[in-house]
Amino acid sequence: MKKLITIIFILPFFAKAQNTFRANIKDKDSKENLVSVSAYIKKLKLGAASDSNGILKISNVPNGEYEIVFSSIGYQKKEMEFTFPMIQQPAEILLEKESGELSNIVVTTTRNNSRIEDIPLRVEVIGKDEVSEETNIKPVNISKLLLESSSIQAQQTSAINGNVSIRLLGLDGKYTQLLKDGFPLYGGFAQGLSIMQIPPLDLKQVEIIKGSSSSLYGSDAIAGIINLISKQPQEKHELTFLANQTSLGGTNGDVYFSKRWKKFGFSFLSANNFQNAKDVNKDGFSDVPATKTFNIAPVFYYYINPSTTFRFGVNGTYDYRKGGDMFVLNRHPDSLHQYFEENNSNRFSSQLQFDKGFSENKSLTIKNSVSYFNRRINETSYTFEGTQKSSYTEAAMNFKFGRQKMVAGINVSGEKFTEDSSKSHLKRDYDYVTTGFFLQDDWKATEKFLLEGGLRTDYQNEFGFFILPRLAVMYKFSKEFYTRVGSGSGYKLPTIFSTEAEEAGINNIRPLSKNIKPEKSTGGNLDFNYKKRLGEESSLTFNQSFFITQINNPLVLDSFSFVNKSLPILTKGFESNLTFASDDWQFYFAYSFVDARRKYNLTQSFVPLTPKSKINIDIIYEKEDDFSVAYEGYYVSSMYRDLDSKTKSYFTSGLIFQKHFPHFDLIANCENLFDVRQTKFEKIVIPPVNHPRFRQIYAPLDGRVFNVALRIKL
Repeated sequence: MKKLITIIFILPFFAKAQNTFRANIKDKDSKENLVSVSAYIKKLKLGAASDSNGILKISNVPNGEYEIVFSSIGYQKKEMEFTFPMIQQPAEILLEKESGELSNIVVTTTRNNSRIEDIPLRVEVIGKDEVSEETNIKPVNISKLLLESSSIQAQQTSAINGNVSIRLLGLDGKYTQLLKDGFPLYGGFAQGLSIMQIPPLDLKQVEIIKGSSSSLYGSDAIAGIINLISKQPQEKHELTFLANQTSLGGTNGDVYFSKRWKKFGFSFLSANNFQNAKDVNKDGFSDVPATKTFNIAPVFYYYINPSTTFRFGVNGTYDYRKGGDMFVLNRHPDSLHQYFEENNSNRFSSQLQFDKGFSENKSLTIKNSVSYFNRRINETSYTFEGTQKSSYTEAAMNFKFGRQKMVAGINVSGEKFTEDSSKSHLKRDYDYVTTGFFLQDDWKATEKFLLEGGLRTDYQNEFGFFILPRLAVMYKFSKEFYTRVGSGSGYKLPTIFSTEAEEAGINNIRPLSKNIKPEKSTGGNLDFNYKKRLGEESSLTFNQSFFITQINNPLVLDSFSFVNKSLPILTKGFESNLTFASDDWQFYFAYSFVDARRKYNLTQSFVPLTPKSKINIDIIYEKEDDFSVAYEGYYVSSMYRDLDSKTKSYFTSGLIFQKHFPHFDLIANCENLFDVRQTKFEKIVIPPVNHPRFRQIYAPLDGRVFNVALRIKL
């Protein structure tokens, strides 16, 4: 009885002796929250890692004095003494970057915040320096930014409206899923103008998963995923104004603001573009359409407590573009000069996200987005108008135990397209609803061997069940050298919207038949990665990767009707990337080889407008906080077009100069130094003038372009 009384008496004191250590981890210079920073109490063998808000917690710390070690790749290790119980929490920990260290990149696309060095899945990241540079060159949209990836091709689909589609691994843009902060963006009917309406000023980085990825995010990800990662509000505010003027009559005015207070955060983006119609080659038709684009995107944050965050944002976009016969554009039409194409589109979307951390090993994320997209096309002989309403809701739990990280969740996505049939006299509406269950397990079997398995089961209201497994493995031979291999499956729901439909004219496309099937894919990848510090200020990074993707039941436009082909599309190839940095210099070289074949086409098997070879070259000289000079070069090999001859290969290059001052930057840039244009090789307009046809676009039309920009930072 005495022992029992003693235990009961000392138990409350013992319980009180167990403490929880809380800390907010930040970059010393930028005050930006740092993700996946490790904290370890060696004496107690306790540790944790910071979450997406830079917060970490270590539970069950007894009273006493302990040394905690904070470490992260790219930052100097920090050792600090703490006495428990602590009076003031959370502690603010400022880490200082290591000079010459390779950058510490955290990836969110794979559904758990991990460093890129610890992800078995093949992910490529366009970092904040590249994002900032390309934003200064082309602030109107992300088409130029995405070319930083060697395997991405920006294909202009129309000489009249200037639409650009992204081709990843040689596949049509409809096979690549576009996300922003994990929320689906443009798809289906909205896909045609997608990247032309996304300004990059609020972006921190771009994450690209190449290859079948439907098991991560569902349909549309056969070629891969492009996830645009936004900047997050920090305690130190950011206010940026960007004004840009081009030699082709383009004017941009953008502003971005963000700030985090104790409980609240706010960010705001406004991007506005005006472009005059230009006939660069003087053939009487516009090579650059007249354009007006307005974007506005406020986002509100509420930090309920250190482990709970609520975020709500809205986005509105208005886009108008008109191209065609210059007589019409200059308001002088006559009986001969009548041709034009006019596009009006409006998009409104909302994003809601709730993050709750229950412990350092368990968290919940709930997301919802709703979007409305309307597009109207007016041409000389017809008018088309349609509306797409989309929604996405997801709930996911993250668990961490031992050497394993797991994510399990459910999401429901809807896509409803409604056409104004009074204009086209066709009925091509659809209403898709898909419910998906997903599970992902990252297992760090040893310090060298990592295994990631994933499984998704989708139920689609029109086409039934899809089961999508995925497996990826990483093996680290040493600190500098590792390899990854992975395989996954995907699918794509059928619609009439694709690059082929844009080129043929949407109003000409017949409704889908009753027996149309979804496209399905399988793919695999293998890559080798080597990184090495060569000195205090020098580093070398090399990546060699191989990929293959097969699409079964490909949906192909046959005249003006879409049909499934019995034989597949097969694309395979490899990429080589080399980066060398030394003191103030940086050299980047990338070569990609793509062999994309249509097995169902025995006459011309090559996938149209897919170059076999592409080379990217970047040479940068930068004096930190003073100025930088960068040279970019792009070689694109010859390719085939539908029912046409083999194209010419071409090489374009650009030069950018940036001068940095305490509160502003001056940027001078020249794109396409040697004025390479497809219209120098051939005529793209095929008569008659009043009802022209156009050759498929494979090379630039706008030629040499100068731009001057002013970036003000307050």
